[in-house]
Amino acid sequence: MTAAYDAAAIDLDACRERADPIADAAVASYFAEVRVAEPSALFAHLVRHVHLPPEERVPAVAEFLTEAARRPAGVDGVAVARGQEFFNRLVAHHFSALYLASLPSSYAAAKGVQVLRMTGRLQTDTERRLNETAQFLMDISAPGALEPGGVGIDRILHIRLMHAAIRWMIANDPSVTVVDDLAPPLRDEDGLVWSRSWGIPVNQEDLVGTWLTFTAVVYEAFDASGVDYDLRDIDDHLHLWHLVAHHLGLEPALVPPTRADAIALRDRIWSRQQSPSAAGVAMTAALVAQAHGRMPRFAWPIMPTAFRHFLGDRVADIIGLPPANWTRRLFPVMSAFTRVATLGKERHAWRARVSAYVGRHLMDGILVEMRDGDRPAFAIPTHLSDH
Repeated sequence: MTAAYDAAAIDLDACRERADPIADAAVASYFAEVRVAEPSALFAHLVRHVHLPPEERVPAVAEFLTEAARRPAGVDGVAVARGQEFFNRLVAHHFSALYLASLPSSYAAAKGVQVLRMTGRLQTDTERRLNETAQFLMDISAPGALEPGGVGIDRILHIRLMHAAIRWMIANDPSVTVVDDLAPPLRDEDGLVWSRSWGIPVNQEDLVGTWLTFTAVVYEAFDASGVDYDLRDIDDHLHLWHLVAHHLGLEPALVPPTRADAIALRDRIWSRQQSPSAAGVAMTAALVAQAHGRMPRFAWPIMPTAFRHFLGDRVADIIGLPPANWTRRLFPVMSAFTRVATLGKERHAWRARVSAYVGRHLMDGILVEMRDGDRPAFAIPTHLSDH
């Protein structure tokens, strides 16, 4: 009999010293066998692995892609499909939760955010990075996307190889200074510094912490905004994300089986990892600036209050958000409207299908418009590559 999941019993310190040995071995083989002129070329090829030219199809990478794409035992395909429908039915609310809760809460993790600082993700070219994340969610949630050979599997493996490439670069690039113990850098002028006290880059604790921002944090954002859903919706969506976790390289014993377990683990990780850092403040400032670039000026005052409504004051203070203002009076009305607009959709199959169809196509159109018709290539030009 499998032991019951206990978030309090997980050795999270040990998890910071473990990453993804299978993907790491494949990337190490790539570096050993392929000679590229610039690190950026390596990134461009790895994150577009389906387009690797013949001379760069390292056997270890090909073997990794084949093995990592295999579906694990115990997957309920019907539940996965319902989880995808849940996302599509409430797609606009999912993206609101991503923007106002998931991303900024992850910036409060002072150690994990250092990878984002070093690679320049979301601090430079913020809108394209957000588009990449949005497109990733759309791709894994498309009907059939997580079936064997589906586009969602390919997208997840893009991200997994990207993580391994980042770990290799931080460990091996001579432009990176690796030290034994260092508080999170206070200034960008500190350059490319990695402290061993932060653990391995993109380690298992940071991976599952990010996984929780797309699950537990989203569900709480729905509650805060008045979104109506059924408990089975959460079970199905978690089942979908359990499959994502498998392909992303998370250790199975670390992934919470229920929402209650997810909240318990989230609270434990946040109590350990959330603290002020210059990197977190910079990422948040870029996120707010991006919102200002897309919203009319009269709507700007609502942003500080919106973030604080979903994050709470403690996290909002950690990442340097301005205080709430008079617009806080609007949120009870907005939540009531959302409750009415989403009420009962999960209990009426026809309404659910129509909502999912319209919502998904509307979001597809918005993403296409925001990126001027281009599809994000999941490339990662980085500060590391610049060096």
